[in-house]
Amino acid sequence: MKNLFPLRRLGLALATLALAAAPLSAARAQAFPAHPVRFIVPLGPGSGSDTITRLVAKLAAPELGQPTFVDNKPGGDTILAVQGVMAAPADGYSVLMLSPSSMVINPLVNDNLPYEPQRDLRPLATALRSAAVLVTAGNSPYKSFADVMAAARKSPKTVSMASYSHHYRIGSLMLQQAAGVEFNYIPYKSPAQVQTDLMGGSVDLALLDIGGAVPLIASGKLRALAVTGKERHPQLAQVPTVRESGLPNYDLYVWIGFGVNARTPEPVVKTLEAALLKAMGQPEFRNYVTQTAGAEVFNIPGKEMSAMIASESARYQQLARQVDIVQR
Repeated sequence: MKNLFPLRRLGLALATLALAAAPLSAARAQAFPAHPVRFIVPLGPGSGSDTITRLVAKLAAPELGQPTFVDNKPGGDTILAVQGVMAAPADGYSVLMLSPSSMVINPLVNDNLPYEPQRDLRPLATALRSAAVLVTAGNSPYKSFADVMAAARKSPKTVSMASYSHHYRIGSLMLQQAAGVEFNYIPYKSPAQVQTDLMGGSVDLALLDIGGAVPLIASGKLRALAVTGKERHPQLAQVPTVRESGLPNYDLYVWIGFGVNARTPEPVVKTLEAALLKAMGQPEFRNYVTQTAGAEVFNIPGKEMSAMIASESARYQQLARQVDIVQR
């Protein structure tokens, strides 16, 4: 029996250490952040997403009580940036800019994706969302959405549709499906290339970000045919929605949000979420998003963002599998 006493003493010691460690861990979480917080952007400097992230990071710094900085990690359709966050400690000091590409589209088009969005990433907050605009050249024979659809129905695959991302590719497929037409799909690597070929008449149509398209529309170099939101866009008030143009169930939005490694402690998640929501509620952010970026402030917390991602994933899944855009 006396051999049990050392074991009992060891058990008591371990229990004491565990109890001591629990308050220590909680204290560390409550002290977050204790040093600068990094915001990772899966695109290069100068993009719209990069600009928005830099503004959010700047406005969140006073709320966090620590400096923030932006780290651009472009490449691999956002996969490199996601892998960077997964490889970093799950301590809240690496905040990833999220988009439909990383959270919704990549799992649908890549069978070898090295992460599972809804398992590996924890959404914190959505910053904004923006509709797209269907455009053609300023001197195009297509004067309206109805003109385009009539031509596409009359001669399938003769009307060309450019796309520089999987998200807009799926948006184009949704448009085809809703209208009962078939476009001649032409892939591109960047929006700048799409805009150039649209203006030159090498391609007929494209879905573009409204913020980048508005100056070209205003100058007459591009013609707006329809916007993809549920309502008309304030900067394109004379342009009807796709819904108004005869497809009442169609809408397509691009959104930007932020997240962390799913293993990040809950107190740290709550601190980051609160700081982001407060930053994105400030007038400077709202004015930039609505007036400069031509988007809608979509300041929703992580739980609602997770539900939005799940809903979009289910919506796009069947459509993505109907076409040959899966990378194996």
